[in-house]
Amino acid sequence: MNEKFRSVISHSSDDKVKIVYSWYGPHGPIWNTELPNILTLSSVAEGVNPNMTSRNFWTDDVWQKQFSKAKDKYELYPVASIEADDKRPFIYPFSLTWRVEFEKYFLSNSGILEFSHIPHWLIHLCKTGNGYILIDHSVEAFMSDTELDAMYSYFHEAHRIPMYKIIYLTGTVNASYVYEDWCKRKGIADIREHRMHVIPYASSREIFHSFVLNGHGSNITTDEHAQGVTQVTEPEYDVNVLPQKLFLSWNRRLREHRIFLALTLEEIGVVNRSYVSFAKQSDENSSQTFEGSASGLQQNNNIYGLQFNQLFSEETVNKFSARLPLVIDGETDVNIMCEDFHYTKDFYHNSLVSLVTETNYDSVECTLTEKSFKPMFNKHPFIIIGVPGALQGLKDLGFKTFSDFWDESYDNEPQPGLRFQKITKVLTEIASWNEHQTLSFKTRVKPILDYNYSMFKESGAVPVTSNMYEHITKNFNSDWTDWCNGDPGYCKNPIYDPSTGNNTTQGVPKNEQQP
Repeated sequence: MNEKFRSVISHSSDDKVKIVYSWYGPHGPIWNTELPNILTLSSVAEGVNPNMTSRNFWTDDVWQKQFSKAKDKYELYPVASIEADDKRPFIYPFSLTWRVEFEKYFLSNSGILEFSHIPHWLIHLCKTGNGYILIDHSVEAFMSDTELDAMYSYFHEAHRIPMYKIIYLTGTVNASYVYEDWCKRKGIADIREHRMHVIPYASSREIFHSFVLNGHGSNITTDEHAQGVTQVTEPEYDVNVLPQKLFLSWNRRLREHRIFLALTLEEIGVVNRSYVSFAKQSDENSSQTFEGSASGLQQNNNIYGLQFNQLFSEETVNKFSARLPLVIDGETDVNIMCEDFHYTKDFYHNSLVSLVTETNYDSVECTLTEKSFKPMFNKHPFIIIGVPGALQGLKDLGFKTFSDFWDESYDNEPQPGLRFQKITKVLTEIASWNEHQTLSFKTRVKPILDYNYSMFKESGAVPVTSNMYEHITKNFNSDWTDWCNGDPGYCKNPIYDPSTGNNTTQGVPKNEQQP
């Protein structure tokens, strides 16, 4: 029993935080992000032909992947059951998608609250009671200045919602550092009304947790794969088998760090010895090509602060360009590529090390997408070509990496050019191993691979939901609050004072509020 919640709840058994949705179907809630249409309704209906569903609309999985793991603290709840004067704590979740430009969710007069048609009394309860808004964008790492500015302006300035009532789940594993740095640079006072609750959450891990827990993947309905449930079994890592290929590297979008890696593999002569996928032309933007991107780098003679033409000769560029497109499995469905379904296991079995080209490379925000978890699910050693701290982020989640076998100091190198040079040195070293060294490595690395796979038996959502519950308990309001008078630049009582743990009783200009 939560004693704080009991103070405003008449029934002692009803002390769970409500996860509130406006629309439901037999298969679960429909996401709150927009009003339902025929496609979203079909995604939660009984007996719908799978061909009638769309990958652009789906049942909301926030409840299933997160809160259902902690039913002792949370319960599903219909919006109609929340009263206008309700003091019970609740969360109204919004799932964001990468298909919509992030800032568009937070346009002052047509943002996510307006577009979703969230009931006005719920917004009022978020302002004055114990309602919280969850923004789940944990599959991406959107925490640039522009994106954080947009959220602050929309929720705090346009809608006068205390920022601690906004819970932001982000795939940025160094989110706490990024947000604190932004607050300091923007002069955001260190009081709860002005700072949202940011939780780093590498949600892609849950895809593979589900596979391990349930023993199967999702329904596959593409022409390339048989319809029905795909059985997933634990992969065997045979230490006595010499792999046919050296590296395995999946690359869909044309990004500069992926071009750098591709040309590096060409330069050290291992493309033919590796599985590499690489597009000749972007499937999303026909004007973006490898040839055009490489030509621009040659003309500027710069790649991450290094002289491009000293690293890669024109012969190297032309040789790799002539190979394109490079295809590993021929899959084009993005959902299947992201979730894997274990049908790519042979490529992992027949190669030695995965080269993971994460979404970000030269960025402050460190993200761990499904790209970083696939090798561990397939019991495969890996090197991450990404933002500094990616390996540390995995260690913070409890996984193990490979510093016993090669130099992982690249993960601590802030300068992107120097970081790539360190990675290149590691790749060159691995490429020089003979058969005995390769098999010896496989024998010694197996315990780490088995351990990392076993980590998927645990859900990463449990500490996340516990974090939210503690935040709501800590900030529980037993009475109504009225903190914002609506005038630009001012908030009025009560304002939380972190030095005393109490609320002040006077209005203070934002630029004068200090912790």
